[in-house]
Amino acid sequence: MSKSVEAVVAHFDYPVFLPKSETFIYHYISHLQHFHPVCLSWAFANLDQFPVPKDDLCLLAQKKYTLKWLYYGMQRRYFTVDRAAEEVATSFLRNHKACLIHAHFGTTGVLTLGLKKALDIPHITTFYGFDISQLARKDNWLRRYNVLFREGDLFLVEGPHMKSSLEALGCPEQKIRIQRIAIPLDRIVFKPRMPKAKCAKTILIFAGRFMEKKGLLYALRALKEVRANYRDFEFRIIGDGPLKNKIAQFIRTNHMQDYVRLLGFLDYSDYLKEMQEADIFLHPSVTSADGDTEGGAPTTIMEAQAMGMPVISSYHADIPNIVVPGKSALLSYERDWESLSRSVAYLLETPDVWERMGQAGRTFVETYHDIKKEAEALEAKYNLILQR
Repeated sequence: MSKSVEAVVAHFDYPVFLPKSETFIYHYISHLQHFHPVCLSWAFANLDQFPVPKDDLCLLAQKKYTLKWLYYGMQRRYFTVDRAAEEVATSFLRNHKACLIHAHFGTTGVLTLGLKKALDIPHITTFYGFDISQLARKDNWLRRYNVLFREGDLFLVEGPHMKSSLEALGCPEQKIRIQRIAIPLDRIVFKPRMPKAKCAKTILIFAGRFMEKKGLLYALRALKEVRANYRDFEFRIIGDGPLKNKIAQFIRTNHMQDYVRLLGFLDYSDYLKEMQEADIFLHPSVTSADGDTEGGAPTTIMEAQAMGMPVISSYHADIPNIVVPGKSALLSYERDWESLSRSVAYLLETPDVWERMGQAGRTFVETYHDIKKEAEALEAKYNLILQR
């Protein structure tokens, strides 16, 4: 954590700080230079991977299965308030002299809005994806968002597509700012991808939760088509999630076990190692049947570009804004598995373009998604809101 401390900012994440899939939040928290972060949540996980000093953590949940736990749980579920958590958080933040609340996800923004009044400090909410695309389709959440939009001070999104989506929900345009998802480039080694030696397999890779919006089933369908003409590749899949059984069944039914490997969830360092061994990154996101989207774009696409991999993805949400279409990435329309298969076949046939595409991706990420630059940009937004 930062040693140069000027002020304390309270980061809230609900229900858990931090799932393995939320590295993008920790990148920001761990790179602040002029604000000292404290972290509050209803549960903590993976602190071995996302270390935070013990004194900077505040657990808000009640002890399970007590009458108080049941009472406040009902409050949180039906009225989107948690009085017990507010009391704990208020005391903690007063003791730490917090000057700003930063809620991660719209749901957390709603839950923590009461603290703005209790502490008389500014309140910022970052939206990330499902909280805009899926949750906002429910009338009860849209009503809560309308209150949040009215009373919150600032709303952050990762790209222009998310910005327009938040405006469409009723958030005042003057309260919205773009704050890009950013990655620690000093941890991500660039490696030019070169044509493979004879008899060596090209490694394609996917990383993400097994959810409909990630488009993994379309990637598998595309690769099944490609396999009819190309046999010198392997597809490695990092992740887990609700669709695990469906994905495993698809692989079995289509006899793909000899060239598709399921690696499960990996910690961040092992994930980076596995990614560095791959040649091409494949992640064709889609809008799911219930309306869920990436909102912005997967962090994994930025990391793949930073490593030097050519990317195959989709025209979905803010993905076209975090790649260089046609230069660092080949994009297809959502669910167009035939177009995806043509993109894969093209990169298998012309490996001499890999290095050029990888360099274009690395240059783009260095320019727009370096956590050192973007952490400064976030702190500038903090200062701006505090000066009002």
